[in-house]
Amino acid sequence: MLFTTDYTLELTEAERNVVLRDIVGDGGHQRLLRHLVKNMNTFGVLKVDDATLQKVHRYADSYGGGGFQERFKAIRAAAWRAGWVQP
Repeated sequence: MLFTTDYTLELTEAERNVVLRDIVGDGGHQRLLRHLVKNMNTFGVLKVDDATLQKVHRYADSYGGGGFQERFKAIRAAAWRAGWVQP
């Protein structure tokens, strides 16, 4: 049986502004961002599981500079404040 940990992330206003920029396209980065934005409330609170945070971490650092990395880095910063430790 697998257990997942859920995290409640509180994004700062600056982080929300970065994450909520228009999302253009339909690749993996865009789909993940849309999923995250859909699950964020108007106060910048986002509930997310560990598997999703691992994707966020990987997308923030492991792909070429397509412009989405800063958005994932903003979410990762909120995750670190919430106590998430990358594997």
